[in-house]
Order: sequence, then structure tokens, then C-alpha cells
Amino acid sequence: MKKPYCLFIFSMLISTVYFSSCEKEIDTDAVQRAKDNLEKSYQYYPIAIGKSWTYQIDSIYYSDNLGNIEIDTIRGLYRETIVDTFKNSSDNVIYRVLKEKLENNIWFVTRVYSLMPTTNQLIRTEDNTQLIDLIFPLQINSTWNPTALIDANSTYLVRGKGIQIFKDWPSAYISDIVEEEVFGEVREVLKIQDVKPDDNIILFQSSTRSYASGVGMISKEQAFFTTQKTELAEKPWEEKAEIGFKCIQTLVDYK
Repeated sequence: MKKPYCLFIFSMLISTVYFSSCEKEIDTDAVQRAKDNLEKSYQYYPIAIGKSWTYQIDSIYYSDNLGNIEIDTIRGLYRETIVDTFKNSSDNVIYRVLKEKLENNIWFVTRVYSLMPTTNQLIRTEDNTQLIDLIFPLQINSTWNPTALIDANSTYLVRGKGIQIFKDWPSAYISDIVEEEVFGEVREVLKIQDVKPDDNIILFQSSTRSYASGVGMISKEQAFFTTQKTELAEKPWEEKAEIGFKCIQTLVDYK
């Protein structure tokens, strides 16, 4: 009766050693894969002094001036260049970025913003508004709250009119990772949905972004419209918007 019991114990010991060995090997592979994925994720927004991105930006703004809806269309080339770094009070490295607009073949500085990359996220601060642009590592269906560092109910001025751009924003998520040709080279492109088109009779908002590995952000499209003209519910927003904007940003050059 003892022999089968001993064989059973021996068999269990062998199984334990075998599975422990496999488990250790799997854990090692998982750690390496996670490390590789993290390094790969950083490439969707390569940050270094001297990096530069030039965008074609097409915008349309709506403003209600005492019942008269003013529409302003702006189109132009804008360049964003990382010029230097500094450290904040928490010893984090902050990258300072100049945003310039091309006018009469001369680049004029329009504003300055900052980027703070950490191990697990990228924080962009512009006009004293901190947004979490990305989280790391990046993978399909990853979600995060881009407005976690601000009061999402704050009011922002658009053409002199106050609107709550970030009110009720959902979590951003990575909707897809695809291969696309970017400046003549096939690269992995990350698709981010900040806000799905949310269309009701008084409000429309939408926000999407795309990032190419080794390049950075290659496109962004955002829209925010509001109206009290509920009788025009079936009309396009371009015809009934009283306050708001639509902005399409497309990368045309980078270095």
C-alpha cells in the first residue's frame, strides 16, 4: 500500500518542479515583454530637445454677438519645437515647447507649453491646463482620464465666450493600432478616441487623435458646438451652432 503512495508523492514532486520551472520562465518572458512594450510605447511621442512638428491647422469658430452669429475661419501652418528642459519642485524633468505660426514666411511665437513624461504617462500643460495626453504602456483598449488633473467643470473662453469644453468628458481610450504609410514609410499608428461624437439638440462634442511610432502626433480633430435653437435640431451644426469651434490638425513635416 505504501508503494503507490510513494509513487504518487514522487509524481507530484516532479510536477511541482516542472510547473515551477515553467512558471518562472513565463514570468521572465512576461517581464521582458512588458519592458519592450513600454519602450515601444514611448516611441509614439519621441521627446528630445530639437524635436519639431509642423501642422496644417484648419479651424472654424462660432460666436454669438447679441444674436448675430459671427463665423471666423482660420487656416495656417503651426510649428511646435522642444527648445529646452527644466525641473519642477518634485524634480521631474519638464520639456518646454514653443508653438509658432507662419506669417509672411516668418515664424512668430504664439505661446509656450510644457510636456512632462513620466514612467506611466505624458502630461501636457498649456494655458495652465494640465491634460494627460497619453498613458504608458500603450495597448488597444487602454483607458485613462485625460482631465484627472483639472476641474473638468472649468469654463474656457472661445472667442470671448465661456464654454465648459471638458465637462462630462468620458475616459479616453485606444481604439486601434494599425499600420499606415506616414511620409513614405509604413509605421504603426495609434488611434485615440477622447470623446465619441456626442450629438444632442443643444450640444455636440468630439475628439480624436492619431500618433505614429517614431514620429509623434500626426493628426487631431476636435469639435465643440452648442446652440439654443432647438427648432433647428435636424440642421447640420455648421448651420445652427451659436458658440463653439471645429479644429483639424494634420502633420505636414517633422524632424
